[in-house]
Amino acid sequence: MIKLNDRVSTETAQKEKVGNPVVLAGWVQDIKVLGKLAFARLRDREGDIQVVFFPDKFKKFNELKKITRESVVSIKGTVQKSKLKAGGNEILATELDEISIAQTPIPIEFLGKGIETDLSKRLDARYLDLRNPKTAAIFKIKEKAIIAIREFLSKEGFIEVIASKFSGAGAEGGATMFEFNYFGQKAYLNQSQQLYKQAMMACGFEKIYEIGPSFRAEKSHTQRHVTEFTQLDLEMSFIDSEEDIFKLEENLLKYVLDYVRNNCKKELVLLEKEIPTLKIPLPRVTHEEAIKLLQKAGIKIKQGEDIGTAEEKVLGKEVEKKYKNKAFFITKFPWKLEVCKFYWMRDGKYGRGGDFEFMGQELTTGAQREHRYDMLVKQIIEKGYSPKNFKPYLDTFKFGMPPHGGFGWGIDRMISYMLQIENIREVVLFPRDPDRLNP
Repeated sequence: MIKLNDRVSTETAQKEKVGNPVVLAGWVQDIKVLGKLAFARLRDREGDIQVVFFPDKFKKFNELKKITRESVVSIKGTVQKSKLKAGGNEILATELDEISIAQTPIPIEFLGKGIETDLSKRLDARYLDLRNPKTAAIFKIKEKAIIAIREFLSKEGFIEVIASKFSGAGAEGGATMFEFNYFGQKAYLNQSQQLYKQAMMACGFEKIYEIGPSFRAEKSHTQRHVTEFTQLDLEMSFIDSEEDIFKLEENLLKYVLDYVRNNCKKELVLLEKEIPTLKIPLPRVTHEEAIKLLQKAGIKIKQGEDIGTAEEKVLGKEVEKKYKNKAFFITKFPWKLEVCKFYWMRDGKYGRGGDFEFMGQELTTGAQREHRYDMLVKQIIEKGYSPKNFKPYLDTFKFGMPPHGGFGWGIDRMISYMLQIENIREVVLFPRDPDRLNP
């Protein structure tokens, strides 16, 4: 039996010297038996390589016909130069162990064999869909983006924390929250870490962030929404204004884009994608100016109205024309708009926050928070909520709270925008929406 702990990756095998013995393991992408010669394409996480079988070198040659596509095998052999046009190495097999023989037929086609499989069926068989190197490349890029986020924030002095995913109240009031019974008490899955991360400011941690799941009980079937998503939640103390938040955000996004561009070259070539370049500082476009740009572009919208998803895409194009950048902030929202939450600090008729727009769509909303207890209670009532429903949250403001602010990035959304992938489900390993609970 071939020892698996001796194996090397296909990528390593491509770099080995001709004549060296190697052990490989992976999935049989293709296999063809042609008389006294057989070829197989073996695939693992790092790529694929051709394997050649001859009866005089491989004793079990006649058993190759029973090996099906996507079976898992281990192979022992020697490295030789490939005669394929692509060049590189191939493996002359001497031994093969059948680890797991795949059933036939395969329920979905995932390797571009000329048969298109729709997304719904692909998600039903996600365990196969994720074997596609192009699909896997998305998640390798996502991993590098998360590494970049952590690297940048660590350099900026932030502490990573892990807060509870349960809550007795919601940051947005509870209308879009998953409710469950918590030992006889009404509880919710968190929409975000908003309430917890603000509490951390009262604890004196000053700069914190979390990367983890958040939940929204929205019966939305759009390409932009899922009910469970990965979010970067961040909060920082002793800020002077929302501008401190904007500066951090723009530098963070630039760092992530540059990091992915420099560290995911193979994946980007495979996906045929280019990562946009940002010019810092990014434009600050007031809500009033945004409305004027939309009106100039022929959109029927009045000053003081919400800017919807369709309008955002038009606005993104107009801002790019004017400012030559693919990201910008919409600032100075009228306080009456829903985007101005009760926990925002108010500056007269405006909220002290802004939307961060990237590739023509909203990435996140960031703001300076209201840290004064009396003003916070007033704003909760003003926005139509009851202060008693926020007692544990409000208690953290009674005993000294520094001025602070933050934001929450949907990481899945950021990846879909970065790679220009229309459906967010493509960038979530096992996406959840109103109709999908499995696999």
